[in-house]
Amino acid sequence: MKRALILLCLFASPAFANDRNAFEFSAFPAAKTYVGPTRKPDFKARDKEFSSFRTRILEGMKDGPRFAGEYSVIQFGCGTGCSGVVVANNRTGQLYSFPRGGEFNQALTLDFNIDSKLMVARWYTDSFWEACVIESFLMDDGKWIAKDALASKGDGTCSGDVSEGVAKARGY
Repeated sequence: MKRALILLCLFASPAFANDRNAFEFSAFPAAKTYVGPTRKPDFKARDKEFSSFRTRILEGMKDGPRFAGEYSVIQFGCGTGCSGVVVANNRTGQLYSFPRGGEFNQALTLDFNIDSKLMVARWYTDSFWEACVIESFLMDDGKWIAKDALASKGDGTCSGDVSEGVAKARGY
């Protein structure tokens, strides 16, 4: 509970809300959409740390890119309220961990699209699912850049569509 309060105070701080467009997909366009064949990850070397999830990852890459022009987003459960996320580059086959997931980011929900390098994540701060954090991340050349974060408790921000939650948290 103490951790949740610290997070709420930190993320609700005006210093965090520095980028007005941090939750606007159109503000971070993908360069282009990859339309070639999907390249498989190198589970024996470069992507070895992800080999335990080989079947899930390959299945998730089958439909081609759905994020930032060339990436597949693979999200899978790891227990009640727990999920892991792997982002796969369909052009190169390289795999990346998403910076949120696991037991400390309960009920992780992601919002993204093929035309933008922006991914918005919403997660709950505790197992009671009362307070949530909404964060925006930019995928830039295989690296995640944290853009902005909002925290809320109740008022519909934490349920339903992530984009609607952002609008409610920002007072739009």
